Amino acid sequence: MTATTIPAGATATLADFVTDTTLDAVPEQARTRLAQCLLDFIGVAAAGSRYAESSAAVRAALRRLVTGGDTTVVADPEPWPEPYAALLNGIYAHSLDFDDTNIASGLHPGAAVIPAVLAAAERTDATGPEPLVALAVAYEVCCRVGAALGRGAYHRGFHPTAIAGLIGATAGAGRLRGLDAAGVAQAIGLAGSMAAGSMQYLSNGAENKRLHPGLAAQNAILATTFAEAGLRGAAAALEGDYGLLHGYSDEPHPELLTVGLGTSWLLEGTGIKPYPACRLTHGAIDAALQVRSELGASPAPDAIVRLAISPTADQLVGGTDPRKRAPQNSVDGQFSAVFQAAVALLDGHVDWDSYQRIADPDLRALTARIDLVVDPTLPEAGAELSATSRSDTHTVRVERPSGEPDTGLSWDLVRTKYKGLTRNALPDTVAATVADLTGCGSARALIQQLRTPITQDNS
Repeated sequence: MTATTIPAGATATLADFVTDTTLDAVPEQARTRLAQCLLDFIGVAAAGSRYAESSAAVRAALRRLVTGGDTTVVADPEPWPEPYAALLNGIYAHSLDFDDTNIASGLHPGAAVIPAVLAAAERTDATGPEPLVALAVAYEVCCRVGAALGRGAYHRGFHPTAIAGLIGATAGAGRLRGLDAAGVAQAIGLAGSMAAGSMQYLSNGAENKRLHPGLAAQNAILATTFAEAGLRGAAAALEGDYGLLHGYSDEPHPELLTVGLGTSWLLEGTGIKPYPACRLTHGAIDAALQVRSELGASPAPDAIVRLAISPTADQLVGGTDPRKRAPQNSVDGQFSAVFQAAVALLDGHVDWDSYQRIADPDLRALTARIDLVVDPTLPEAGAELSATSRSDTHTVRVERPSGEPDTGLSWDLVRTKYKGLTRNALPDTVAATVADLTGCGSARALIQQLRTPITQDNS
């Protein structure tokens, strides 16, 4: 992509979009998707705070640094300072790898942008349509930056959620904190120097990835605070010669920053995960569950099992690393297509308890003999699984994983997942208010209801 193809003033154009967008400009389908994603975020953050093995260490570490505060962390009865609340909410929402995904943009928008929007909305006590509009511009900016980064960010070893999520979070927080377009552009300019997120965590199943959206949300609060105080940020932070696109991607698509902006909403393509694993394993899980259903049981011990995934999926959840065949921890398992397929074939379901089976001999035996191949005709998140015994072969091909908007993403599915994750501990008014955010009476009152802890005793 040459410099002449880069849209002039793309950062400034996005800043105008952030400040000028009204509720009427947000399509009904986008409003529905945002409400679903917000409810899903609350559920996965609540569960992440309780069940992720890394969460206790995160809390302990941060309490060594700060005390007090007045900003809500989901499922935590004690408030935290604003930047740290955003940090914790982002970490919790991503720790189970159960948060929303936008496949076209290659990232998880909600875990990064919602914590910043919630913190800013609680601080300003936003009312009326403002929380929803802030979510809309945050998601849209995030998804557009992710699409513009393209898969070249992964090729360079960067996690797009951490990068694009920071910019989207800055947009949403800037909107709620009343920055004008110049102020939003300044905040994005400052945020550009805070972008990070290495994919090296894949080498040993490290927990770095769980920090990425939280750090993005925290840095968005810092960037907007600096801009609010008058600190000058870099111009053309996204499209400039040393800007975010050139710095973090081998194959950027800068035209996607602004083409159709305000009329074509990329956020509408955001899906809700049915399984706590990398989205690029979900096609394999769906296919395995269907094959198991057709068989009426797990495949026979002598059955030949073949799993095909896309080249993009192979880069993240396939390949020849021994940890993909024999995961050592939950992060390894979350990024192993053969592990996820094996669990689905053996158990008929995939949930957080599945990671307790990482060392199970039967599971290890099946993952070791699954024939993993790359099929370039498959979509990124698609898969094909076949099980062949002496008598017959069962083959299932999945083009789009379940939970995508075009696969029947209903409110019933979102609510069921939310209730299971929160164990019915949160007030009923939370789900009811989130379902229709167009006339929020008090963001602060709504958000502070989220402080109810989720425990094993809730039912």
